[in-house]
Amino acid sequence: MGHCETILSPPEWLNGHPELRGRGIELVLALKPYCAWRTDHDDSSTPNYAVKLVPPQCEEVEIYEQLHRLNPASPNHTLPCDVICSGTEKPFLIMPCLIKVLDQAECWDWELLPMLDFFRQVLEGVEFLHDLNIAHMDMYGGQVLTADERLAGFHKEVEAGKIYIIDFDLSKRLERGPGQQHAIELPESFYEPPLGMTRFDPYSWDVYCTGKLFDRTVKFSYSDRHLPWIVRRYIDWLIGNERGCTTVCHCRPSARRARQLLSVVILGARVWDQCANFVSRMRDLRKIVPTVPRNLFQTRTNTTLGG
Repeated sequence: MGHCETILSPPEWLNGHPELRGRGIELVLALKPYCAWRTDHDDSSTPNYAVKLVPPQCEEVEIYEQLHRLNPASPNHTLPCDVICSGTEKPFLIMPCLIKVLDQAECWDWELLPMLDFFRQVLEGVEFLHDLNIAHMDMYGGQVLTADERLAGFHKEVEAGKIYIIDFDLSKRLERGPGQQHAIELPESFYEPPLGMTRFDPYSWDVYCTGKLFDRTVKFSYSDRHLPWIVRRYIDWLIGNERGCTTVCHCRPSARRARQLLSVVILGARVWDQCANFVSRMRDLRKIVPTVPRNLFQTRTNTTLGG
């Protein structure tokens, strides 16, 4: 029991830190053993926060500080947070506690356009990082959060419906950008690399993991429904047909190209949706408007001729 409590409980110095005490934050629930915890306010009037200890020998603090100096509006999908550097103790992050996108009930039966908008926002955020020569290195469902209207009301710095990308402890700031960066050593991440590879173009790895995230999303949301073939082909394109590249990888698109093509897919889906709605309304109208008898015109013609 003592060992379990050590894993699940935050360090005493963290719960008693002036930055937490001053905000009335008491960490109760573990999000990641030894690493992240959250408050547990069940009432609807008190916001919940998450606190994460930054692991040693990573660039998370520097990456957050770099990203927070930029305009927080899209395409920046960084979760707003406070970076606290605490002298001799580990630095930590204080963040609004949001919802994992795939934990939302509506994801069970996502309509096509909302799901594609989720894809768009994720790719927009990944492309934004890549434009800054930052590779996330561990994109999966647990790293993608959102806020509903209630949470956005609590945390004024977040937008309802916006996608936020978190956890940069495995991320890398690189000298070269997409299309120029050679393979680097892969960290232990959520998804297994194809072909058992241990080195990967980091930008291509982000796109691969994003494709796997989208693949899991459609299997979750469209398990008992037909998925449009173009969405299936698009996701397969992101995952790519890996050939074991050791330099710049060309087995899948860049995040920018993936986002650009997705905008075309979304446009086509909107046109299709509008056409389907028009056809549906016309069918409903035919049910409402009385059908004109077929012999009405013939009867009137005969009457006129006979008169």
